[in-house]
Amino acid sequence: MTVGRRDDFTYSILLMISVLLLYASMGVNPLHTGIWYLVAVPVVAFVPGLILRVPALFLTGTTATAVASLLIYMKIMSSLDHTEGMFALGHVFSMPGMLVGAGVSAWLLRYRVKASLPWIVAGIGFLGAALGFMVAQMIVCNTLMYCGALSFGV
Repeated sequence: MTVGRRDDFTYSILLMISVLLLYASMGVNPLHTGIWYLVAVPVVAFVPGLILRVPALFLTGTTATAVASLLIYMKIMSSLDHTEGMFALGHVFSMPGMLVGAGVSAWLLRYRVKASLPWIVAGIGFLGAALGFMVAQMIVCNTLMYCGALSFGV
């Protein structure tokens, strides 16, 4: 069974729906951003893959990175005794790094790396977007603003 681009798009949509269902089941808003942000982050994360027409499961990899970053932020925010209102801004300001990482990995898959196995493509998409997000996270949360548990000792 081969995985096509339509299947990849379907898997990405299912990942986005799972985050919305988790958000709805929580009954609270741990990120203080609104439901629009939970929809916008995964949608924006797979735009570079749609533009560059990458192989199947790249969109799933980048969407999984966006969903994982949102879930990590939700977990941290819900486990804090005293919520910090500016904490979610660290995620907002780190999203350009995720876009750059996804764009670079999509470009590599399109023009440089010839990966044929779909799960390798998904892994490259996941790692590229995650690496871009983490680099931007470290820069933002240690130079521009305080991100609570994600900032180094200040």
